Amino acid sequence: MNRNSTSAKHNTSFDILRIIAAFSVVVLHVSGQYIMSYPVGSDEFCMSNFINSVSRFGVPIFVMISGAIFLSEEKSVSISKIWLKNIFRLLIVFLIWSFGYYVFQSLYYWHFDFWNKGLLRTLVGCVYASEHFWFLFMIMGLYTLIPLLRTWVHNATTKELYYFVTLFVVFQILRTTFTILLDKSLIYKLSDMFTIVELSGYLGYFVLGYLLTARPVSSKIKILVYSLTPIGIIANYAVSHYLSNKNGFYTPGIYDCFGFFTFIHIIALFLFVTDLIPAEISNPKLSSYFKKLSLDTLGIYMMHVALLEYFVNEKILFGHMHPIPGILLLSIICFVISGIVSAILRRIPLIGHYIC
Repeated sequence: MNRNSTSAKHNTSFDILRIIAAFSVVVLHVSGQYIMSYPVGSDEFCMSNFINSVSRFGVPIFVMISGAIFLSEEKSVSISKIWLKNIFRLLIVFLIWSFGYYVFQSLYYWHFDFWNKGLLRTLVGCVYASEHFWFLFMIMGLYTLIPLLRTWVHNATTKELYYFVTLFVVFQILRTTFTILLDKSLIYKLSDMFTIVELSGYLGYFVLGYLLTARPVSSKIKILVYSLTPIGIIANYAVSHYLSNKNGFYTPGIYDCFGFFTFIHIIALFLFVTDLIPAEISNPKLSSYFKKLSLDTLGIYMMHVALLEYFVNEKILFGHMHPIPGILLLSIICFVISGIVSAILRRIPLIGHYIC
């Protein structure tokens, strides 16, 4: 381990994964809007639901990339740096975007002059301006554990790390999956009894990102994961399709990031891209392009929800096309516009870094 290194080498495969993950989040939210526009069981509903089912990997991929980078032996991390640089920055990002969403909602929906509504109401409105901001607090929570996690993973054997991942799969992934599939009150009660706090949430994905990049993954595991991926995708959709028709309303519980079928294609995508794309590519211009677009993904994540909300409410590019081209076109437009705005905001001197 290089203790003198202040940062890990730049990894182009992570840039590409971030871009793919950011686009998948946009597709997820766009397809979600389409699903709600059609009756359960219709062809349009089924197609929108299928697209939604295969776009659920974005957030776990973001978490795995962060784990791979921050837990790397090549990166030097201190408690003060984590708090004063990384966590503080995300907190400022949250406050700025939350205020921006509050202004947007105030003017667009409620048509009142928010400046005259008082500081207290403005502050309260900013706290819960958009549900997708949960991601920032989840990441900040993981960041607080980085110094402790680094000590553990750097001294743990590969067998011990796989033991942790096995516990994560059993007590988080499989527990969540069986709870969703069986949907019985007794199962929920038993599920709560088998909860291990240290394995709940995204911590497993954070450590898994490090494990899959820092320690060798056998070809047998890769073949198994790749083989299960198409089966998992079909099973994911089939279960949701069945439950939606049974319940009479859209039922996406099986798509949860901790559902087994989603977990499989998250792992498959991470392994595939990191195997296919080298950490350092020979074309410097292409590497620079991917790096810049990757830096814009946070802004894309923060902005796309408001943009999509506007398009849907104004019926702009929404509801006029078949779901397959409609979802793709609207997703691309939201992604591109959000990316351009993010790139502009990020380049504002001094404060750009704290916006996107």
